[in-house]
Amino acid sequence: MPDRFDVGRLEAARTAADLSNEYDRIADSYDSVLIDEHQWRAPEIIAGIAAWLLPRSARILDAACGTGLVGASLKRFGFTDVHGLDMSRGMLAVSERKQAYRTLANAALGGPLPYRSGEFDAVTISGAFTPNHAPPESLNELVRATRPGGYVIFSLRSDEPPRGFAAAIGALTASGRWVLFKQGAEFQSMPLVEPRVRTRLHVYEIADAHSKK
Repeated sequence: MPDRFDVGRLEAARTAADLSNEYDRIADSYDSVLIDEHQWRAPEIIAGIAAWLLPRSARILDAACGTGLVGASLKRFGFTDVHGLDMSRGMLAVSERKQAYRTLANAALGGPLPYRSGEFDAVTISGAFTPNHAPPESLNELVRATRPGGYVIFSLRSDEPPRGFAAAIGALTASGRWVLFKQGAEFQSMPLVEPRVRTRLHVYEIADAHSKK
């Protein structure tokens, strides 16, 4: 029987290695617990936003793709040029089975990413911007990898905002690297099991180089 998803254990991870190991442990039960029991719907919503904004030929990076929930939703919308990245090899193995990605890379957010500047029309991030997960420095590389006029679409924990994200978002805005396109209302992201957890979705548009301050 697969090991069970446990929000508390994820939030208690002290190092990136601990976090990756925990995700490896729960990879095979992740979808059934998070979707069926926790009613986590952010991946569907993020994919729907991408479908509203982008042509189906768009090249998309699904950062911290996990088991491929966003990728699978993007595939249902008809996107065919989607690429995934995650720190957990166990999660990537599950993601690969969904056959929703052209490529999958094993790397952690927060450091340099193996992509060219402006390579993607959009970047999606679902669930990684939460306490003890991806650091706020992640945003710099994700913005770099997105073309001018493209979008960074992400969920951000709002009931317990992870440290540094407000400052990082503000710095990118102040420097003219992106502009706020849309911010959603706060919602209970896992209402049946973790009603305390609240999330807000954000869409930022990458600025043209000549418009930067």
